[in-house]
Amino acid sequence: MEYDRYCDLTMRGGTTSGVVYPLAVASLARHYEFKQIGGASAGAIAAGFTAAAERGRASGGFEKLAALIDWFTSGSGADRWRLAQLFQPTDKTRALYRIVVATMQKRETTGRSAISCLFFALLGAVGMRAKTVLALMALLWLGGPVLWSAWLAPKAYPSWLATLVVLLALACIVFALWPLRGSLPWIGWVFVAVPLVLGLAFSRHYATAAVVLLVWLVLTLAAVSALTFTYGYAMQRYLKNNARSIHFGLVPGTGDFTPSWLDRLAGVPKSTGVPPLADWIADQLDALAGTSHALTFGDLGDINLVLMTTDLSQGRPYRLPFKESWQYCEECLGYVLPRRVVEQMNGAEADSKCPLHERMPLRSLPARDQLPVVLAVRMSLSFPGLIAAVPLCRDGRVHWFSDGGITSNFPIHFFDSLLPRWPTFGLSLQSYPNGDTAEVWLPEQDASTKGTRYASLTSMPRFLLSILDTFLDWRDTMQSGLPGYRGRIAHVRQADDEGGTNLFMPPATIKKLALRGQRAGDLLRERFEQQHNTDRYRWIRLRLALREYQELGAQAEDREAMYSELLARFQIPEALHEWFRTPPAGGDPYRAEIELALDDVGRLKDDGPFDGAPPVDPDLRLTPPE
Repeated sequence: MEYDRYCDLTMRGGTTSGVVYPLAVASLARHYEFKQIGGASAGAIAAGFTAAAERGRASGGFEKLAALIDWFTSGSGADRWRLAQLFQPTDKTRALYRIVVATMQKRETTGRSAISCLFFALLGAVGMRAKTVLALMALLWLGGPVLWSAWLAPKAYPSWLATLVVLLALACIVFALWPLRGSLPWIGWVFVAVPLVLGLAFSRHYATAAVVLLVWLVLTLAAVSALTFTYGYAMQRYLKNNARSIHFGLVPGTGDFTPSWLDRLAGVPKSTGVPPLADWIADQLDALAGTSHALTFGDLGDINLVLMTTDLSQGRPYRLPFKESWQYCEECLGYVLPRRVVEQMNGAEADSKCPLHERMPLRSLPARDQLPVVLAVRMSLSFPGLIAAVPLCRDGRVHWFSDGGITSNFPIHFFDSLLPRWPTFGLSLQSYPNGDTAEVWLPEQDASTKGTRYASLTSMPRFLLSILDTFLDWRDTMQSGLPGYRGRIAHVRQADDEGGTNLFMPPATIKKLALRGQRAGDLLRERFEQQHNTDRYRWIRLRLALREYQELGAQAEDREAMYSELLARFQIPEALHEWFRTPPAGGDPYRAEIELALDDVGRLKDDGPFDGAPPVDPDLRLTPPE
């Protein structure tokens, strides 16, 4: 059958986890032609690249897609961090971005200590007045024990009290520093020891030494409090004055950024000519598709690309490309997209001005055929706080679009139908379940619970993280476990230091993830290349569809009289005439057809030929469009 060579594909978001997808897609492309492709967040990048590669299949699109992994993994020196170099801040956000990057440093990967990098990042994150306050506090912390022991310490008091104070002080020091034993550099231990050594050197009595330790602890608490207050106040003030101007994110996706010496000390990788994220995506889309301009949805032809974004102003998801009319400001989009893409859009100028840039006129967002794919991808991958949100306007108000993963990180439902013609494959991500070392898992095509998601909650941070994951992903997780879904979703396992927000993955780690993705693609292709497995998938979906129609039939039989009587007497209000191509003159013009449908559906009642139920029985319900 011709349909057996077609498939749809949906990919889960996960920031840097997107490196899993190129080889997986290339493997599926060996047998299938992609008809509909969807994704959210990092999955939106992979979906856009897949659609572009399908469009450029004849000119080696999928070979180019697979070659992206070589680009990420073939560098040496500073080129090893090409993935991290895609994330480039602006001059206004670089101070905060340094702090984020500093926390990602590990000696075993980047060769740098997170503590050392964080010191320089924090040093450059505040102004001169704050630096002066912190410097005075540091001097007091260093000199306080010395001054106390030299001039102010009492000369004698009970030895048992001195012993108790010394033991408590040492216990506090060990308790505070022990968790940092693997990451605190030797210079940090020297810095901690200086005030104690100097203070004890000036001590002339055992009791005085105890007081020195106590004073040092008090001053340490004061220094930590001053540090927390200073940076907390600086952060609050910065966000209050700049949050909207930086689009609520540290990385705009475009611009001209060159790391300074302070950036480098904080762990920001040296620039090797890697473009910003949105520029790189736009360039790759054009190269994969073989276009000389920014790839548009119209260029994709009959390839249906659908991406998920989240309108935080309305508190709802949207599918891209839009069905609704929107407006944009060239200045706003120029902050998050390459200038050439914004100029290509060339939307019609509206009468209203941008609420964020009063001198800039709003323009109409192009219709689907002229809408650049990179805009949709960029709107879907705006990871909150890290990647800037995208503003669009409607009715004179700004709507902020952020990460599609906020509302659906794995939109496997995008192309679902009761009776599908071909399978919608899913490529998902998950951590390793307890005791399971398999790097890729492809579930059975039934409702077995083997291998399903499970997290062992062993600590409070893991408990809180599980709450967040459940809050964001519960619907996608349950959807993925249904019969007819689970057997076509391949799960790629990741360790804690792989994918996610790990910007500094070594090339070897990226290569391992990419090969796992290839294995996932191989498993899906090998399963559904066999006709009996494809037939089994269709049979399961048929049985589920008939089961749902059967329940609908029971309702139709039970309530047919009520709704038939309604159709006989109800006059269509004028406000509802737009529901019909031809405005009704009285009652429902399709009354006869509706009554016939109710009668036919009512025959599929519970005691019909479709008795029995699958292990998981889904619900049939109406949901609003996204």
